[in-house]
Amino acid sequence: MKEIHKIAAVVIQDNKFLMVRKVGKDIWTSLGGKPEENETEEQALIREVKEEVNCELEIIRKIGDFKAQAVFDDAIVKLSVFLVKLRGKPKIIDPELEEFTFIPKNYKELNIKLPPSIEEQILPLLIKERLLRW
Repeated sequence: MKEIHKIAAVVIQDNKFLMVRKVGKDIWTSLGGKPEENETEEQALIREVKEEVNCELEIIRKIGDFKAQAVFDDAIVKLSVFLVKLRGKPKIIDPELEEFTFIPKNYKELNIKLPPSIEEQILPLLIKERLLRW
């Protein structure tokens, strides 16, 4: 099975984390995307966030690398995840994206669907490291 490398931003605000939803999809995903040729992970993240929500960002630190079944592809996705702080107010400018929201602790009650990589690997780590107080 092919592997896709994606860079993901974790933005935490008021004990919630920022996610985006693609047009026509019901699963919310993280900001970020695939690095272009010769781009570092950090360069790709800065570019993708600017293209998606028109914000500059401050990279606080790399949280880690995670692997899971891709949600929208028949592949394994390797997510390189960074904790970041946005500079500016997010506004969707990428035509592939429909909306963004800050996901609260009770997201399941709100029928918000997250990818397994986020739900099973990244969220538990954010909680364990007390980045989210859930």
